[in-house]
This record gives sequence, C-alpha cells and structure tokens, in this order.
Amino acid sequence: MRWLRWISGIVWIFCWYTLYLEVFRWHHMTKSLRFNPPPPIPGTNVQPKAGTPLIAVCAGSVVAPLVFTTATIATWARARHGQASRRAAV
Repeated sequence: MRWLRWISGIVWIFCWYTLYLEVFRWHHMTKSLRFNPPPPIPGTNVQPKAGTPLIAVCAGSVVAPLVFTTATIATWARARHGQASRRAAV
C-alpha cells in the first residue's frame, strides 16, 4: 500500500501543477477548466482539439487524489483493525 500512496501522491502533485501551468501560464484552459483553443491557422479551418496529454492530466487530477485517499484510509483501517484484534486476544 505504501508504494500506491507514493505513486498516486506524485501523480496528484504533477497533475495539479500541470493544470496550474495550463490555466495561468500557457492559457490552454480557462479558470473553469474548459479547453481554450487558440485561433485556427490562417488559411485553414482546422479547429484545435485537446490532445491526449491534456486529457490524461485532467483525468489524473481527479483519479490520483481518490486513489491516494482510498489507500490512506485502507492503511489506517488495517492498522486500527490490527490493534483491535491484539486487544481482544489479550
């Protein structure tokens, strides 16, 4: 469980920091986390779409905190259950 908490914590920090950069530095997203495409290249009518890295960062920013929280609660529950069973045995 410890490795799961470490990995999900690192992914959580990375994704949220990348979202911060997307919104406030690169301006690819609005403050309401909507994709804000740049204007199309002159002479074409190709509309830019959010790429796989941006979609992955958005998904990771939701999934990583849930995994981290679930792993932490599971670790606490195992520790508490272990203490309760030791008390009952004594």
